[in-house]
Amino acid sequence: MSWRDELRPPSFRGVPFHIEANTRFGGRRGFTYEFAKSERSSDEDLGRRVTRVAISAYVIGPDYLDQADDLEAALQREGAGLLVLSTMGQATMRCETYQRIETKDQGGLARFEMAFVRSQVGVAAPSGRENTQAAARAAAAQNATAAELSAGSDDDWS
Repeated sequence: MSWRDELRPPSFRGVPFHIEANTRFGGRRGFTYEFAKSERSSDEDLGRRVTRVAISAYVIGPDYLDQADDLEAALQREGAGLLVLSTMGQATMRCETYQRIETKDQGGLARFEMAFVRSQVGVAAPSGRENTQAAARAAAAQNATAAELSAGSDDDWS
């Protein structure tokens, strides 16, 4: 099967748009210790970075103003939504920033520069004191939730 056969129509919260380019950012968080008066260093892995996506997109056509307004409303809505990308699949993301760009020379077209961050709803930040019983209950609940999600999750990204 060709990659073209696997393309999906891009959208955010069900609002379609066209993509010029999309970039996914990831990696690992870390801290490097550099010791004074020494050539040695030590590196500490602090876990995976939160996935971010940058998209250059556009809407076009005689009804481009309505399309642009719909996309802008979806981007401004509170919380995360389903982002579908042509080649990268789909994931639950929150729009961090966007720009809507219209020029007099390109009538019938609105461009968008959008930045998204991966949303992991229900994941709490660690507290200063650890309650091991509560942590065990939360881990069990999270494992059940993860199993349920893996059976029918909207996300394609791990």
